[in-house]
Amino acid sequence: MEQHNQPAPPAQGQSDAETKRIIEQQQRVLDDSDRARGADHPGTLRARADLAYTLWKAGRHEDAIAIEEQLVADSERVLGPEHPETLTARANLASSYWTAGRTEEAIEIEEAVLADAERLLGGDHLATLTARSNLAFSYSTAGRTDDAIRTQQQVVADRERVLDRDDPDTLDARANLASALWNANRIDDAVEVEERIVHESERINGPDDLETLQARVSLAASYRMAGRREEGAALQRRVIADSERLLGEEHPATKAARKTLDLN
Repeated sequence: MEQHNQPAPPAQGQSDAETKRIIEQQQRVLDDSDRARGADHPGTLRARADLAYTLWKAGRHEDAIAIEEQLVADSERVLGPEHPETLTARANLASSYWTAGRTEEAIEIEEAVLADAERLLGGDHLATLTARSNLAFSYSTAGRTDDAIRTQQQVVADRERVLDRDDPDTLDARANLASALWNANRIDDAVEVEERIVHESERINGPDDLETLQARVSLAASYRMAGRREEGAALQRRVIADSERLLGEEHPATKAARKTLDLN
């Protein structure tokens, strides 16, 4: 049960012409499967899902939603409401709703998908972790900050237990928790989480890794926003020195770091 996650990823490194060619090719595959095997064949359903995913990545969200809504209905009828591919179809429709700004509709589906994934696959299944993470994003988008924090805290705990605390997805989950705490104006709690992110990234990735550098950038900004200006400035000076050494003095990230220090 693989899902596409929120937010929608751009089609990086792929021209409009190449994206159009892929969509046309997938449409031909779908048409051929529909004609040869029938609309209800599992292979046809998968071909429809592939086309919807490509449309979603290409930013054609309404086109993707139209296909995914039909795919959910067909999957529930043909495969059954509890089939893994049906759960995936519903999760992907929710993500497309979220991308299109239809957040409340996304939340309604995501809550049901998470409950079904926990019941059918177990709390530790990667699809269940993804479903919970998507729901946390949607709660945050809808301004349901308490729900977002509660759910994201569970995401962090689950990923530490299932994936290990050193897994990159666990670090990402902590960063999302820090963002949720900021949205709730729980500034000190957010800073505490970000301090741990920097410490863990230094330990796991190394002090000169670009992910570590970005974690320090975020923490420096949070220190300043929390009124801890001296700590923020000191960390920002370290960011500038590291950026100059690792990326060069003329790199856009180095220039941005200098500008940030000048403004404070």
